[in-house]
Amino acid sequence: MSFEKIPVAAFNIMDFISGFAAAPYVGSLVLRLFLPVREKRWARPLLYAGCALLSLQAIYVGDPVNILGILPVFFFIVFLCCGGPFLQRLSVSLIFSGFSLSFSALVDSFLHDDPALWMAVGSFMKWGVLRLAVWLAVYFALKRFAPEPEYGLPPKLWALVDMLTLAPFAATLITVALGDMEARGVGDFLLLLVAQLTSFGLLWAVTVLARQQKLEQEKSFYEMNRMYYRNLEQEQFQVRRLRHDMANHLQTMSALPGPKLRAYLDDLIRSPAMEHMRRYSENRVVNIVLSSKEAVMEQKKIAAEIETSVPQKLPVHDADLCALFANSLDNAIEACEKLPENRRRVSVRARADKGLFVLQVQNSADGKSAWRNGLPVTTKQEPQAHGFGLAGIRKIAARYGGSMEITEDGTQFTLLVYFTLEEETGKPR
Repeated sequence: MSFEKIPVAAFNIMDFISGFAAAPYVGSLVLRLFLPVREKRWARPLLYAGCALLSLQAIYVGDPVNILGILPVFFFIVFLCCGGPFLQRLSVSLIFSGFSLSFSALVDSFLHDDPALWMAVGSFMKWGVLRLAVWLAVYFALKRFAPEPEYGLPPKLWALVDMLTLAPFAATLITVALGDMEARGVGDFLLLLVAQLTSFGLLWAVTVLARQQKLEQEKSFYEMNRMYYRNLEQEQFQVRRLRHDMANHLQTMSALPGPKLRAYLDDLIRSPAMEHMRRYSENRVVNIVLSSKEAVMEQKKIAAEIETSVPQKLPVHDADLCALFANSLDNAIEACEKLPENRRRVSVRARADKGLFVLQVQNSADGKSAWRNGLPVTTKQEPQAHGFGLAGIRKIAARYGGSMEITEDGTQFTLLVYFTLEEETGKPR
């Protein structure tokens, strides 16, 4: 059956569904692989509308009006409808818009003007069906390896992605805005094609970086597990050795006079082997972190007060829970190290109950912290490589619909993190 025998109306319907409905929807799905959508009723429909405006806008080489008019609207919609750090939204918006606009420029400026291409079905069909096919290919190519919904990259990596994204984005913008509509040729076509392929490569690079970041978090979590179980083994070894030597201890005590016997008993009771292994809470992750951090505080002569009530299962990722406790305690330990030993104190209180998680970490402070953007500035060497702990805690709290509050009264620094638990505490994730 030849294309000439198919009614033109049928092709128009097919083109309308493909180009005006299906393609923008698939495009919005691609965007949502990399950006979380806000929990608002209007967020997803508005995001779809933004993708439709971006993909349906005619882009011609030599015509700067359309491309310069649609970009601010699309960026505004993405920043309004999507969550995540500023650099993340900026990076994904640049890559996505660069890919879509370079493809539109290729189709509108070159394929539409080819009279021999799909002449039987009209010029509009090649726009809708081809666009849908390309977006489906991109979606299924990325979906399998897409990052987790709440993935995160350090600001330095997002800044690097931004720098790499500027090349294909600027190439598309310059080619379209400064090109010659009448004199466009193979060079413009190849430049737009390279920009489109590079944009897809950058989307793929984000998935690779996100997976690498997850592996690093898992490695850190594994190291904490290993440290925790190594401490358990050491304690068990001490207990076994104490039991083995108990007969000698009893024989020695039987020959000691009263005062010496009392002193010998005190030393024996205070030995690590006689201490009962502390269980901070029912949650394994909390136990791992607190066990390792309390050992560090003991080594640095920091008085620790820990009171936690966290169930075994929470609707919170283990990596997030680990980061909350580890980062907050690392900051507290760092602050206490600057103080005299008699002033070093850290208090940890955590509770998960009735749909609410609360973590409060207090530490002694000297009241000399410098602040920037609502957060204290790190005093470590090479500050550009540090200072992400509190920012990460704030991000985790926001991810679960909560917040982070910081107060400092001169002698005490208080970090408060709280968020709601969407699932009933105790149920598996």
